[in-house]
Amino acid sequence: MKYLYSFFCLICMLYSCNEKNSKTSIKPVNNATIDSLMITTFNRGLFNGNILVIKNDSIIYRNSFGFTDGSKTKKLKPNMVFNIGSISKELSAASIMKLVEENKINIDDKISKFNLGLPTWAKKINVSHLLNYSSGLPRYDWNKVRTNQDVYSDLKNIEKLEFEPGTDFLYSNNNVFIRKLIIEKISGLSFNEYIQKNILIPLKMENTFLSPVKETSQFATGFNNEGVNYKEIYQMDGGTYTTTDDLYKWIKGLYAEKIITTESINVLGTPLAHKNANQSSLGFTTVENGRINRHQASGSNVDFESIIDYNLENGLTTILLTNNANYKLWDLNRAINAILNNQTFKIPNQ
Repeated sequence: MKYLYSFFCLICMLYSCNEKNSKTSIKPVNNATIDSLMITTFNRGLFNGNILVIKNDSIIYRNSFGFTDGSKTKKLKPNMVFNIGSISKELSAASIMKLVEENKINIDDKISKFNLGLPTWAKKINVSHLLNYSSGLPRYDWNKVRTNQDVYSDLKNIEKLEFEPGTDFLYSNNNVFIRKLIIEKISGLSFNEYIQKNILIPLKMENTFLSPVKETSQFATGFNNEGVNYKEIYQMDGGTYTTTDDLYKWIKGLYAEKIITTESINVLGTPLAHKNANQSSLGFTTVENGRINRHQASGSNVDFESIIDYNLENGLTTILLTNNANYKLWDLNRAINAILNNQTFKIPNQ
């Protein structure tokens, strides 16, 4: 009888907890439909990673699919960190505008002003050219560069720009590299230290770090469809590893003006007025009446791929991170948006 009574009390406690949780938790919206979409995509071998869907700070859907590496022995968890590729570039862009707001640099300053040891073309390029990819600097030669020093050496050997600064658009990582040099020169900190102090700590992005890679149990290793893990050959600073939750903290904190003002955000989010310009410093933004109403960005790095879609009009945010890139994330994002708008959607195929 004593054991029966204890069992009865335990059942009552569990019922009480469930009753309490049912009143305080947020009811998922279309959770089952998104779940069905994601399960099907995973079963087709097209998505291995983490997903977070939020509307007005309420979690609609969160899940992990697949494995931490090519051995497929350990399953992913929501707190795993992924390389987010080019989305990292938003951090250097915001940092430049923060220095502008602090009157430490001017957006029209020629980069020769910062005494970075670059050739005479530095007298033609200003800070804004670095932000909107209109400097004329060529792309990296990925067959040659492996370290920061390699990139810097290549920069010093550039004799001629691809075009006159401000006259065209070329999406080149050299622009981002020089942004980092300027940030280090002006702040007196390494780029990684600056980001930690001025972005990661203020936004409480506690599970985010910048390359070089740290040993952590939360790390998702990139792998290909043959199950072969990627071995990092690039030893450059500034690549970002983060979680879905921390990436949401970034996008929300940015537009809440916790890092820079709305005016500065609009400067970064407005693409160069040129026919070849397909994105801004903040990715693929939609600007109406001088105001950003949608921020979409993507990144890739060998077997990693990431996207973030933040709709400022309806409060919907979708974040997808994968360590087994199959380039279906935009298809998934479109399907999720269709689901939440009660529209027909297409499940990604091979």
